[in-house]
Amino acid sequence: MFDLKGKVIAVTGAGSGIGFALTELALRSGAKVAASDVKPDSLSALQERYPAQLHIATLDVSDRQAFADWAQCVVEHFGCCDVIINNAGVSLSCRVQSMQREDLEWMMNINFWGVVNGVEAFLPHLLTRPEAVVVNISSLFGLIAVPSQSAYNAAKFAVRGYSESMRQDLRDTPVKVVTVHPGGVKTNIVVNGKHFESLDGSSTNTEESAAMFERVASTTPERAAQIILRGVEKGKPRVLIGRDAVFLDLLQRFLPGLYDRVTVPVSLRGRRRVATP
Repeated sequence: MFDLKGKVIAVTGAGSGIGFALTELALRSGAKVAASDVKPDSLSALQERYPAQLHIATLDVSDRQAFADWAQCVVEHFGCCDVIINNAGVSLSCRVQSMQREDLEWMMNINFWGVVNGVEAFLPHLLTRPEAVVVNISSLFGLIAVPSQSAYNAAKFAVRGYSESMRQDLRDTPVKVVTVHPGGVKTNIVVNGKHFESLDGSSTNTEESAAMFERVASTTPERAAQIILRGVEKGKPRVLIGRDAVFLDLLQRFLPGLYDRVTVPVSLRGRRRVATP
């Protein structure tokens, strides 16, 4: 059992959503937290409540050198680091035939290379600890693919493969690897994303996509954080969040070549239903 109390936990994308909930829950569990975000202002209230336990930094996870500098800063501030949670991410909705290369690169730089940057920056420090954990946030869309999500699917499938291989590479070390696959969690990921086309190929925008996501997302960030940290404590290699993630994971396991014939029509009917006033 991995005891969070007294551990030093680094969290990216901590300014909102799952990252903020993870930061708050870890602090309440007695951990010391290094929290980073491109916009960390929302963490100031937590800083006032936990002045000795919380260290806040501004970080763009796509910046490899900045990530390395932050890791060094965390170790200098707290003396060590026991857990890195690579949580920062963005969303993009666009069909392949319409997608701009710069949008795909933007997505991959944050959602995939941001994870790699985090691992490269913190792993040397984690390997010096008696026990340590790498937590990489993939997605339900790292398990199944859907229309208009090719970029997001590519990044999250990549995080999954990278993490599962890394788990094997680190098997004989003190470092455990946890891959997390959230389903619909009520966060700002859509609000902070780029959205051009819906599942059915129709035009959309960020406001419409965010409203739709808010209606279908069923898990709170607080509940997601509880599940993640419980998985860390129990040493689970793989964590699913939400009934949607559990169900669709089973569906793709049993129908790997056919699941899209079930999920896509259902998703399109659901989208039309929630879009109707």
